[in-house]
Parts: sequence; structure tokens; C-alpha cells
Amino acid sequence: MNPIAGSGRAHGIVPRIQAWLTERGIDAKILETREPGHAERLAAAATDLGHDRVIAVGGDGTIQEVINGLLASGVGTDGGPPAMGVIPSGRGNDLARSVHLPIDPIACIPIALGETMHPFDVGLARSSDGSQRHFGAAGGVGFDAAVAYTMAVHRRFWMRGEAGYFLGTLNELRRYRNSALQVTLVGDGEDRVVNQRFLFIAFANGPYYGGGMQICPNARTDDGWLDVCLVGDLSRLAALRELPGIYQAKHLRNPKVEIVNARSLRIDGDTATRVHLDGEPFGSVPVDVTLLPGAVSVAVAPPEAAA
Repeated sequence: MNPIAGSGRAHGIVPRIQAWLTERGIDAKILETREPGHAERLAAAATDLGHDRVIAVGGDGTIQEVINGLLASGVGTDGGPPAMGVIPSGRGNDLARSVHLPIDPIACIPIALGETMHPFDVGLARSSDGSQRHFGAAGGVGFDAAVAYTMAVHRRFWMRGEAGYFLGTLNELRRYRNSALQVTLVGDGEDRVVNQRFLFIAFANGPYYGGGMQICPNARTDDGWLDVCLVGDLSRLAALRELPGIYQAKHLRNPKVEIVNARSLRIDGDTATRVHLDGEPFGSVPVDVTLLPGAVSVAVAPPEAAA
């Protein structure tokens, strides 16, 4: 549990989680993270200690740490993919949206500890310095990564909540310059190379990022494909017009926006161009991205509840 996720919302629901566990006699430990990377270390240790599931209480950054910890520890206790649950209580909660979980964290408690599990693909990004990182929802290169960097490193007091994220995006747009990039897309057929100036390139495992923006509306977390949104050389004014519509996927109407599918991709070019994974900064280009089908198993709502 990340106590500062969602401006403390995660910490506030711990008594409800504890009461739910106690009422049902479930033997579980609630551990509070204390610093960046702590959730990853706790998740990595959990399987070694014999726990059959790790539940992330927090936002997309907390979930990303748990995924990385689980995959560092190898297989689950049953010999299959490591198992995780999600109780969304962060700012964006894009991964929870992508697996059709309720945004109400209390409603997610029985789901996170329930018996309905589903395969979940995981992205893996590698940088030129050899570092690598798994991600769950989406990543990007260019303007969206510049926004993510500002929100993570230089966030102001007014950049809170969905409205604050949008205002932060507008503020970044005032000074951003499009990048000359080359993207190589690898699928089941011939590779495709696109070389031009981009506002940004997003690679998505699920449909949502940036706190509910439908960047790749048809992306699925269980289909073995990355959906890649190529946003070309849009001017600031054109980008400003498109930004509000991303929440309803209206950006796809623009002829300079294209979505393609890939098993993996490489993005190279201007080395000052930033990269983000699930809203967390991940250095700059070049970056190689691939998808690991069904790498983890995630608790989802039972079919009758999801219908």
C-alpha cells in the first residue's frame, strides 16, 4: 500500500481492507511502502515467502513497481504466472480502467482477493544504457513523456487531480518542440520504419493513459499486441485543439494521427526526447519496447459482475 497515492486516499482505506480480511479470516499482511522502489522489493520477496498473491493499493506507479517485483521473482507459487490484485487509489488509475475494474477502491477489495483471474500482458522497455523496466498500462516518447517528467519532478501545487494534469499538459505545450524520430515497428510480417517529426509516440497495452485519456481505444491487455499511436508533426494550435478530445478518442480523426499494432518497436532519434512508462520517467531515446504475453495473472471482476 502506497500511503501517499491519491493524496492519501490509499492510506485512508486501509481500515476497510483490514476489516474485510478479518471478517473472512483471510491471512494476509498489509505492508506500507516508504520510498520509491519499496513496493517492488516487497513484491519480489512475497513469492519467496510463500504468498500466493500480491495486491497493489495505489496508483499506476505502485502497480508498475509490483509488476516489476513479481517478474523479478519468477513464477507464481502454483508454477504459473505470478498473481496480483489491484485496488485503485491513485491519480490516474489507467490500468484499473483497462481491466474493467470499478474506480471505487472499496468495490475492488473483494475483486482483488477473489477467485477470477485473467492473463495480463506486460510491456518491457530497454534503454541504450542497458537498464530495463516493465510497464502495465502504456508508455510514450515525446510530448507526453515531457509532461510525465514535469509531473514527476517539477510538479506545482496546482497540478493535482485530473484538472491539474490537464493544466500541466497545457503549460508544457507552450514550450515543447516536436522531435525528429525514427520508429521501427515489428509485427508478424515485414517490419515498418517511419522517419519524421512527431509530437509524440504512445505504445499502449491497454486503452487508457494520462488519467483516462483513450489514447489507443481498441488496445487490450490480453491480446499479445502493443497498440502504437503515432502523432505526427502537429503544430501547437493543432495539438491544443486535439487534447480535450483524447478522452473520447476523437484525436483519431486527425489525418496526422495513426494507430498501428506491433509485437515490439524501437524508437531512435533526438537523444533529448524523453520516455515515460505508466507516467513514470524512463530516461530518453533510443528505447526498445516489447510485449510479454500473459506475463502475470490479474484478479478481475467475475463475469456476472462485469456484465
